[in-house]
Amino acid sequence: MTDVLEFDHNVFSAQQAESDKTLAVRFFKQPLKDEVASTEHARPIYNDTEMVEIRVRGDRNNIIIRAVRSDDIRRFRGAYMEFKDGAKAAASGTPLAEWPIMSSSMVEELKYLGFHTVEQLAEANDAAMSKVPGLSTMKNRAKAFLEFAKGISPLEKIQADMAAMQNANEVRDRQLAESQAAYTELDKKYRELLETKVLKKAA
Repeated sequence: MTDVLEFDHNVFSAQQAESDKTLAVRFFKQPLKDEVASTEHARPIYNDTEMVEIRVRGDRNNIIIRAVRSDDIRRFRGAYMEFKDGAKAAASGTPLAEWPIMSSSMVEELKYLGFHTVEQLAEANDAAMSKVPGLSTMKNRAKAFLEFAKGISPLEKIQADMAAMQNANEVRDRQLAESQAAYTELDKKYRELLETKVLKKAA
């Protein structure tokens, strides 16, 4: 277990909300031993405690499991309310099982890593994806699938990128030509001055 996800929850921002899209959050109940009561009554006493599991999708090692804190409820309010209502956390987007390229085994493997929709895969943390072979490629394919669904095909995007690069090259070539012309003009003036100086000496 690691504490990489620990930070000041009191400062909420749009940037944090965007970052939280890469997290898989699960609330659940678990009996925890009450050490004080157990000592007092000389027998093990457990209390049902609300717990939260926070993990970076795609990273098996970056997981936090702890008793729920008030800032967890504020930060992950949607997931917490679903837990309180007894509903399974619902993921908004295209289910992985509905993605044509996915096999049943691939769907289950990605679910184990915290991914349930194509959107979650496309928005995944790059650092986490690099830790599992093949996940970065899957992320890129997910992004291409979503772009295509929006009417922006990968081919159109490549064509747009190529046009932008060509435009940049044309600007560079024009600036280079202008610099070359300015250099030629300066060189011409220098040679004229040099020739005038030589002629004056000869006279």
